[in-house]
Amino acid sequence: MEKRMPGWIRYMLERGYWTEIFATTAIILGGWAAARIFAFLVDRAKQRWALRTATTHDDYFFDAIRRPGSLILFLMGVYLALHRYSFPFLSVLDDVIFVITVILVVHTLIKISVATLRWYGDKLARERQGEALAGELLPMADKAVKLAILAVGLIVVLDHFRIDIKSILVTLGVGTLAIGLALQDTLANMFGGLTILLDRPFRVGDRIKLSTGEVGDVQDIGIRSTRVLSQEGNLLIIPNALLVKAMMTNFSFPDDRAIIVIDVGVAYGSDTEKAKQLMLEAAREHPQVLAAPAPTAAFKSFGDFALNLSLICFTSNFRTRLQVIDVLNSAIHTKFGAARISIPYPIRTVHLQEAERMTIDD
Repeated sequence: MEKRMPGWIRYMLERGYWTEIFATTAIILGGWAAARIFAFLVDRAKQRWALRTATTHDDYFFDAIRRPGSLILFLMGVYLALHRYSFPFLSVLDDVIFVITVILVVHTLIKISVATLRWYGDKLARERQGEALAGELLPMADKAVKLAILAVGLIVVLDHFRIDIKSILVTLGVGTLAIGLALQDTLANMFGGLTILLDRPFRVGDRIKLSTGEVGDVQDIGIRSTRVLSQEGNLLIIPNALLVKAMMTNFSFPDDRAIIVIDVGVAYGSDTEKAKQLMLEAAREHPQVLAAPAPTAAFKSFGDFALNLSLICFTSNFRTRLQVIDVLNSAIHTKFGAARISIPYPIRTVHLQEAERMTIDD
């Protein structure tokens, strides 16, 4: 049997080379099998997740990690198989495998960031809140994230080949500092717009009141400024950096309800219970006054010339608050007139006392 065996096979068996070949092949096949198992698990997770969501962004996320992850696992198997031997080009192959792995990781991270930004942009579009700002900031954020990931990948590769990157980092740092100082106000407004986009203190269409007293409806949230249409019909253009720092009141949050307080004074001697009942009737008869919380009438205080009453109620929409107040005031005035309840005007009684005459003897 041994005489029929070719010489090269007998040589490899005697030297134990077949064992090494089988072990190397098994390691490579193990890496290939791990890659296939990883791809199978990702596909199963993708199918289960697709049943829970209606968007396709989760599919894009799983597709982003499926192929690069499989290739990385296969390259790990090749790396382990090659390191069983020692030959002149081993270091070169190590460098090639390292560079390919970094490229795959960078490619995967970029795809994941793109999927995340797309998901967030679609979320804003569905909510119709800040879509203009999202349309301006998200593409810039996408480019910035891509450049950052590519820069990190390039630095990792250069450091692997022992290339001095300190001078490059210093140059980039000085250049970034110079640009930041030159565009300080612009960058402050851009980051202010990003803060508004993430924190959402107000949305397009909300009515806000600034700490300086201006009241208006938010028309647009831009990358540099926010436009607010005042009640006088003027367009206020406010830098985002100022809005982030300013205190404001959002009349549209958490809902569009608005409180109405109407103060009325009736003459002394009037029936206050009757007056309060008439005020409540006026509120309940108005269709835009909410039944819950229920309107309330209160005897507030004793005034100088009147008994002060207050009607407290809520309207369904703050935009019609002035019209509701007008109708309620008219209804209360009419009901008080029919019930002969007078609303006094300010009266001042002045008592004059004649001073005694003083006689001065010469």
